[in-house]
Amino acid sequence: MKKTLMAAAIAAALPVSALAAPAFYGKLNLSLDKTRDYPQGLVFSEEDLSDAWFVSSNNSRLGIKGEEPLINDRLSVIYQMEVSYDADGDSSDTFGTRNSFLGLNSAAGKVFAGRYDSVVKLAEGSIDQFNDTVADMDVVFLGQRRNSNTVNWQSPDFGGVTVRAQVAPGEEEVVGTGANARTQDGLTDTWGLSATLEAEAIYAALAYESSYTSIDFAPFGPLIGGDLDTLRGSFGLSLGDSAQFGAIVERSEFDPYGGDEGDLMSYLLSGRFGLSERIVLKGQIGMLDSSDLDLDIKMLTVGADYTLGDQTTTYALVSASDTDFDPVGSTTDVDESGMAFSVGLIHKF
Repeated sequence: MKKTLMAAAIAAALPVSALAAPAFYGKLNLSLDKTRDYPQGLVFSEEDLSDAWFVSSNNSRLGIKGEEPLINDRLSVIYQMEVSYDADGDSSDTFGTRNSFLGLNSAAGKVFAGRYDSVVKLAEGSIDQFNDTVADMDVVFLGQRRNSNTVNWQSPDFGGVTVRAQVAPGEEEVVGTGANARTQDGLTDTWGLSATLEAEAIYAALAYESSYTSIDFAPFGPLIGGDLDTLRGSFGLSLGDSAQFGAIVERSEFDPYGGDEGDLMSYLLSGRFGLSERIVLKGQIGMLDSSDLDLDIKMLTVGADYTLGDQTTTYALVSASDTDFDPVGSTTDVDESGMAFSVGLIHKF
């Protein structure tokens, strides 16, 4: 008893920072998937369509995060180290860096550096009903980027409104190949701004990012580099715990070095309805359309979640797709209807 009281007295005398401990967390999301002529992103040939059985790890992850007060009680240090984990073991990279950062929190907001989601990706909120599945909105949206080498600022919450800013130097990355390749060596080779409103029943976000990328697009040539500007607007409505609806519209402009720019429009409509405390039905429509690239992808997905426990959920989905790629002068035309089926299990800890 005396030892217990002494330990408690010592603990009470220690500073708060000495008692603070990081939180360890994780998520396992494994599924059995079957695809037939199903897109996995931009489609420029038949090889970009998937047709196989898979056991998928679906962004399973492990992480440590925390916040500790500093000597100046108006500041605290914030940190997170999160890695993807290849739970199905089919990759040579067992771990990969996800959102990981170190920074400071104060009354003026959070400032931190590391690898982090773009402001456009964050504007998604929870509108994508099939996030981290074979039917993820990544298939038809270019703005789902996680940027390296970033410096970020996130404002305090102003009555439900949060502002975010991000910059990332290219660190001498060579973009593209051949005569039109460019070296990104500035401080703001990638930069983005966003504003988000989160109220009791409403979610709304507007985000813009200016960056660069490379794509292997036959009409332009192999591995063409270019500037990529992306504007996204998102809106979500929650009708209590029983029903949620959302929409996302995104405009991307790809300006290849030494070529003509191309616009891409992406759209998403989603909804979910709770049949009971344990069963949720979900539906979603996604589309990517570009007359400049002669590319059109459509997706229709329906599915259901079944809650097995506080941190465990099983799910099933069926997704139909239609892919049309028909550029002038190209011999790699694609006109395919596809399907995807998935059953999976998620456990969080």
